[in-house]
Amino acid sequence: MNKNNENNNLNETDTENTQTDKTSVCDRDQRMLWFIASEVAGHGDFPTSPRWTREHLAKLAEGKEHLKRRRKGTKATEYHISLLSPKTQKSLGANHITELEEDTSASYLDINLYRDFTEEFALIPGYRIQVSAGHGALNPDQLEPTRHLAFRRKWLKYRGFTEKDLAIVWAKGDSMEPTIHNNDTLVVHLGRNKPSDGHIYIFRNGDELFVKRYQSMLGTWRLISDNSFYSALDIPKEEQHQFEVVGQVVHIAKDIGD
Repeated sequence: MNKNNENNNLNETDTENTQTDKTSVCDRDQRMLWFIASEVAGHGDFPTSPRWTREHLAKLAEGKEHLKRRRKGTKATEYHISLLSPKTQKSLGANHITELEEDTSASYLDINLYRDFTEEFALIPGYRIQVSAGHGALNPDQLEPTRHLAFRRKWLKYRGFTEKDLAIVWAKGDSMEPTIHNNDTLVVHLGRNKPSDGHIYIFRNGDELFVKRYQSMLGTWRLISDNSFYSALDIPKEEQHQFEVVGQVVHIAKDIGD
């Protein structure tokens, strides 16, 4: 692959301590909003069996990936309190977090507002991956969301999207201009990995990721940069097994002006 065609590599630049999650279990003001199965078992609607509780919590969180996460320093999954019924929330508050009603940062009002918000909006995970010049290594084991962006569920339904299929990355560089500019936000549909003419996809070749417009040329993949300064890359059929279609870019958000 020549350097002109490397200009769209996706570079994994995130580090473990780039951002501190303010809702971490270690944070005093927010620690009571997230619970693991053993802490929920026996409260409200849940039996005393942690295993049954774990399975039921997993079902409640289906399609709501932003409401579950791995507890820091453990392999346990913790779930946001907004998934739980008022009865269970009250039980947890009465027995484990008596300060909940006194702590305005973790009040029932805030929890209900959060529940209302997530009913209208889906939170799509964003990863610190950028379209950039040069080559970039990607370690899937280190891919943890660094933030979430909100999209109306009505819009997702209109586009036929399911939130679990979407991810956010950010652009850097000029090889896809004027379609994609530096720092544009890209919504990627990870379920669309069979390329179709004219659409933009993220491709993986080894440890390198890059964004190109796809065109089929009698069995050959032509990967096109929208910026005419960069030449197209032709992938013959016998080499296509070396490339993975990670997903289709289905939405681009960009700034206008300073």
